[in-house]
Amino acid sequence: MTAAQDLAERIKARIMRGELAQGVPLPPERQLAEHERVSRTTVRGALSLLAAEGFVRRRVGRGGGTFVTRPDAESVAASIRLAVGSAGLDAADLAEARAHLEPVCAQLAAERIGEDALARLDRLQSRMARAADLREFLADNSAFHRLIAEASGNSVLAGLLKGLDAPIHELTDDPAVVTRARMHETVRAHEAILFALRRRDPVQAAAAMRKHLLAHAELIESPYERGRRRQHGVAPAGRD
Repeated sequence: MTAAQDLAERIKARIMRGELAQGVPLPPERQLAEHERVSRTTVRGALSLLAAEGFVRRRVGRGGGTFVTRPDAESVAASIRLAVGSAGLDAADLAEARAHLEPVCAQLAAERIGEDALARLDRLQSRMARAADLREFLADNSAFHRLIAEASGNSVLAGLLKGLDAPIHELTDDPAVVTRARMHETVRAHEAILFALRRRDPVQAAAAMRKHLLAHAELIESPYERGRRRQHGVAPAGRD
């Protein structure tokens, strides 16, 4: 861990403990460096790390400075995009993770979703059913899943799914795999999810989402990976 990372973690811990309240300005770089007995370069590096994670916000000009904030959904998403994008994750692992995360979103959404969000899901579903262009189909598919996560009413879950959106698209939306038949299957799976959401049935919504994503996880899992999982006594994705 670098000196900047160490300082960032210490400041972050104080924010999480409530010792540094939201909106409170941090001392100027020079004072912070003297207090922490580090260089101003280290302080600048730490503040940059904290800003990237949404723990501080910088303002320039009169009344400017570095102010304590708490991460919102967008900050969570940005941090996840950065972490996942640099981790070299396996596509099958990512798809499997979705298959366990998004059913929770669907379950909560069934209890909390509003009519406006349902109407937006209907519009996305209609466009996907008519889509001739794969790129447009995949974009609407991502929007469909993000909207359900947002409708969960949980900003952490929404941030997680938004942060995973780009890695999901890059690693699992393979045009060689997403055939016309698979597009039709996706539309049918979405209809089952929408049916449950309209009925405000959290159990059915979670089950429909789980079935949809486990099928996708199994689809992209390589024969080698399936063999490796069986060898280690792990059921392939999509199998209970």
